[in-house]
Amino acid sequence: RDTFRSSFLLLLLLLDPTVESFSSSSRRTTSLLQKTRPTCSIQTRLHATKEGAISRRDFVASCVGTLVATTAPPLLGLPRKAHAAAADDEVFTRQGKDFGYTFRPPFNTNEPTNKPLKTHLDEVTFISSDLKGYQFGITVDPVRINTLRDFGTPEEVAAKVVLAEVNRDGVFDVLLVKDPVAAENINTNSLYYILDYLSKGKRGNKHFVCKISISNQKLYVLTAQIKEEDYETKKDELMEAVNTWSVI
Repeated sequence: RDTFRSSFLLLLLLLDPTVESFSSSSRRTTSLLQKTRPTCSIQTRLHATKEGAISRRDFVASCVGTLVATTAPPLLGLPRKAHAAAADDEVFTRQGKDFGYTFRPPFNTNEPTNKPLKTHLDEVTFISSDLKGYQFGITVDPVRINTLRDFGTPEEVAAKVVLAEVNRDGVFDVLLVKDPVAAENINTNSLYYILDYLSKGKRGNKHFVCKISISNQKLYVLTAQIKEEDYETKKDELMEAVNTWSVI
């Protein structure tokens, strides 16, 4: 599902064995972006097209070996303390072995859905019944690092995600529409990165907002997805929901 693709891209990037250091990788990424659009700046708006991107085959090939070796198998019979939001002011709480989070979806929803075949340690989707293409996905995956700072700065992570996204089949243009930001929850001592980007492809223009955190060697990713044509009318509601999501 498109909702989970950002979290899968981040997982691949975290497990990429070809990256010697995040700083050197960032310099290579910035160089590629500058060749694509010289007026772009990593601190302002990143923009990537197929012409300026790395080979998708090379990228996936470099990651898949480590991915198989380090990701945990799907959990069967996962300890679950979760409920679906029956009203706008109710909070969805999910807890499993060594992970947990809370989230308040912006719309009434039935029981959150899970894929029959899991590609993550844990994944949940909230889908709007009123607006097609409006949904939130939350994934949890094991990783080898302890904090987001070990992965890179918000700008470095955004550059990696933009270049990885544009190499997906059917995607021909990706634009980071806002500066990536870092936010810290002082109550839980959790660090978050928030990325906001537009992906244009054969299936239309989709607006994504990703909120990322790493805690106890678990990668948490919340991905909000909406059609670009609906973003302006829903952006306040969407961002309010993103801000309610918290690792526990």
